[in-house]
Order: sequence, then structure tokens, then C-alpha cells
Amino acid sequence: MKAAVLDEFGPSSVIQIRDIPKPTVSDGKVLVEVHATSINPIDWKMRDGQMAARFGEDFPMVLGFDCSGVVADVAADVSGFEVGDVVFGRSDLGTGGCYAEYAEVSAGTLVKKPDQLSHEEAASIVLVGLTVINGLIRCVKVQPGQKVLIVGASGGVGTLAVQIAKNVGAHVTGVCSGKNADLVASLGADAVIDYTQENALETGPYDIVYDTVGVHQYDEARQALTDDGIYLTLVPVPGIDFFIPGQSEFEKGKGYFVAWTTLTEDIEQLAAWVREGKLRPVIDSEFTLDQIRDAHERSQTERAVGKIVVRVRD
Repeated sequence: MKAAVLDEFGPSSVIQIRDIPKPTVSDGKVLVEVHATSINPIDWKMRDGQMAARFGEDFPMVLGFDCSGVVADVAADVSGFEVGDVVFGRSDLGTGGCYAEYAEVSAGTLVKKPDQLSHEEAASIVLVGLTVINGLIRCVKVQPGQKVLIVGASGGVGTLAVQIAKNVGAHVTGVCSGKNADLVASLGADAVIDYTQENALETGPYDIVYDTVGVHQYDEARQALTDDGIYLTLVPVPGIDFFIPGQSEFEKGKGYFVAWTTLTEDIEQLAAWVREGKLRPVIDSEFTLDQIRDAHERSQTERAVGKIVVRVRD
């Protein structure tokens, strides 16, 4: 099968497109014929070696956590899936492995794809959607009427954060550049701040500041929060705690680093919101698997509006 492969860490030029053996399905797993995947910043951080301590240095390496495609094989101990099912999900195996024509994925991290979404759209919402659910719902348990400031509201995480916060009844203020203000408003934001014209941290107080791009330190974000307000970020900064569902104790008035946790019920929730018309993907750009170097370089500009997706099959 064709895959995007790393034999060493480095810049985008180290990614090689070549044939490698197709995975075989093992216990508890499903083999997915991948039609689309997406680029997340963690991918190029892994590619250049920043995440080696966590993910290892086992080459050849295939990245890519998001996938949408068709079930090609199912382990004997797996129920609920059949060959031919159209699915989407987030791999929790090693370095992901979804930058390939086939990927072995844990059955518990896949669900049936909503008919309303193309494969490209479905692949764009998983990791970022899980990130938002883990932060806003599982960590801080955002409540109806709470005031939420979303920094980076036009990005991959931010576009879903605006919609999910509105789905649970929060009052949402999105922060982005002026050229993306209409988009963020169309996603449901109650107010939009152009960061090139106004300091969003001076417009509070907010119950939650969700910094989806990691541009603020916790100390400066405190000025925009109520006394019990919570600061969430996707970039570890001094003065905050890591939050892991089931392992971390949440306390009001603190700051937390919150990434994703892969739970089937959360992927099902994303699918349900899509079917109800309460969640829509925002696609920045599409690339083919052969163009994945360009896709990584686009992501590294940190200027994408929504998600960058990769078509693995036409």
C-alpha cells in the first residue's frame, strides 16, 4: 500500500511516499481503507522530533491520527462493524498510522460516519473535536450562560470550540483577525474581537478563557477571568496543571493544559451534532497524499482557517 513514511526526524522533506506492507488486523482492531486524513500540529511536531520522548523513534514511522474511510477487515473478537461500513475516528495506536491507504484502528475509536459529511469533512473534525470536548465539557463542564472567550476562533480547534460552546448554551466571544470575523460569527459566536485592533484580555471578565493557539501566558490571562474563572490552553505554560479525565481533580480558579482523550461516546457526540445540524466542518485546504509535504508546510504557518485535510483516495 502507499503511505507517507518517515525514516528519520526532520523538516517536511523527510516525508517519503512509498509502498509499505498493508497492516493485518489484530485483536480488538479494525482495518480501515483510508479515504481521507487531516493534519494536526502534533503531526509536524512528531515529524521534527519534538515528541520523540512520548512516541519513540521507531522507524519507519507513519503519522496521522484522524481517518475516514471504509472497513476492510474486522478482528474476530470485534462486534458492531462489518466489512463495507463507512466509518470515521481517531487512531490511538502508536503514531497514528493514518497517512496511508490502510490503517489498523482500535474498534473503540471508530463510529459510523454521518451521511452529511464527505470523507474529507469527517476526517477534519475528530482530534480537534475531541480536544474541545475534553477541555470545555469534561474538564471545566461549561454551563449555559457562562461567558467563554475563545482565542484562535478561526483555527482548527477554534472553529469547533465556538460551535460546541454554543451547543451547550454558553455566551461565546471569538478572537480572530478581522478577515475571519464573518466566518466566526457564522459559526454562532455572540461577539467577535479582531485581535489586531483590540486586546481581548481587556474585555472580560470571562468564566473561561480557552486559548486554542497558546498565545497567552496564564498570568496575563488571569486579568480576563472572574475569581473562579478557568484558563484552558493547548500549550503547556508555567502555573497550570495537566488535565486527564478520571485522573485529574478539577478546581475552579485555575489553569489547565487540556489535549484530547479518545472516547467512543465523544466521537458519537460529534456525529450526533453533525446529524442535528449543530456542527459543521471548516476546511482550510485539501491536499493529496502525494502533496503531504505541502500540507505540513501549510499547517506550520499556523495561519490555517479551519482544518487542512489530505485526500488519500479519490
